Amino acid sequence: MPYRDQATVEGWVDEFRQQENLETAVSVLEKDFTAGPDSGLVVVSLRTASTVTYIQPVVRDGVPTWVVTFEPRHDGFDLDSDGVAALSHDLGTLARLCEFLQRKTDEILASR
Repeated sequence: MPYRDQATVEGWVDEFRQQENLETAVSVLEKDFTAGPDSGLVVVSLRTASTVTYIQPVVRDGVPTWVVTFEPRHDGFDLDSDGVAALSHDLGTLARLCEFLQRKTDEILASR
């Protein structure tokens, strides 16, 4: 599937970067992109939370759907108002990127 090709996903992330003023690190995981639900990982670093966060395509009812995964944390964390605002901004970016990747995938599937 084209949405699982590393070059395609990196191109989409680069296109998103050109449209957005990213204040957080976003990268496509360097690994062998083989078909399967664990391929196509896009890692997003949250500036004020060390939670491992990534976007990946999963197949639901035969349709690829990009979802955000927040890995569990062992410890809580405290943020002041600026930290909460930065986290809110990063989460908004994460949501827009997930939506962008879904739209790009849907466009490929619709063109078949």
